[in-house]
Amino acid sequence: MTQQPLLDPPAGSSILDEADTLLARGRAGDVVDLLAPHVGREPEDVAAWHRMARARLDLGDPRGAMRAAWAAWQQDPDGTESLYWISRSCTAAGEHDEAIATAVSACRQDPGNPRLHDLLGRAQLADGRIADAVANLQVAVELAGYDADLHVTYGLALFAAGRPLTAREAVDRALILAPAHRGARETLARFETAMRGVIDAPSLAEAADVFAESLRVRPGGSRRPGAARDAFAYVMRVSFVWFFTALLGVGALDVMNLVIVPDGLYLTLLCAAGMFALVARLARPPLT
Repeated sequence: MTQQPLLDPPAGSSILDEADTLLARGRAGDVVDLLAPHVGREPEDVAAWHRMARARLDLGDPRGAMRAAWAAWQQDPDGTESLYWISRSCTAAGEHDEAIATAVSACRQDPGNPRLHDLLGRAQLADGRIADAVANLQVAVELAGYDADLHVTYGLALFAAGRPLTAREAVDRALILAPAHRGARETLARFETAMRGVIDAPSLAEAADVFAESLRVRPGGSRRPGAARDAFAYVMRVSFVWFFTALLGVGALDVMNLVIVPDGLYLTLLCAAGMFALVARLARPPLT
């Protein structure tokens, strides 16, 4: 049965309350249907434009979100909430200079607001400005250590900078502040995945680079096209190293007569190492 959009709020409930309820339920399309005629009649309703921007972002429409956010800003140019949604929309669209400049402006207007510093940090990460994000978020965390979201974003920046232990500590602090924080738990899972192939300093540096690239948003609102392919190639290279090392180890034990190694094991390890080496080579991104 198809769920029909709710175009009129229930009696006793404002249209903004209804929009918030729909957004919480993941019904962003219904929010657009609900608010479009409303903002057409009352374009001065800044809060409605904000919810429209959020709904458009949830629908994967950063350009529509930008139009709604700018409409809100035109009605209230001094409001940081409009700047917040402009910055988020620009980040989603890959327009990073505008996103960062708007976030900086919002932080200057309300320097004690951790939500705005979190916004700036995520805008910087999306543009690949890892060092800037770490520096900004470090100061923000010192000033607003009570904000769990801020610790999560700080953790993302630290991991991208090649500091996984400190990154985990930052996210752990977020969970202390908010034990049910979904973003913190998802971030820890991402850390675990990224660290699976780390065996030494070079592999850690490569894992951090791959992780940093996964946070970037390219112009047009897309993630870096080769990010997933690069990560897959990296896993294949690490797997080759492990199997080739195992082959050498087994051979050494056999030569020293410490164990009797069946020929089938040699063949299995050799084939596995060769397969991973071949797949890693084929998965390498083309040179540009």
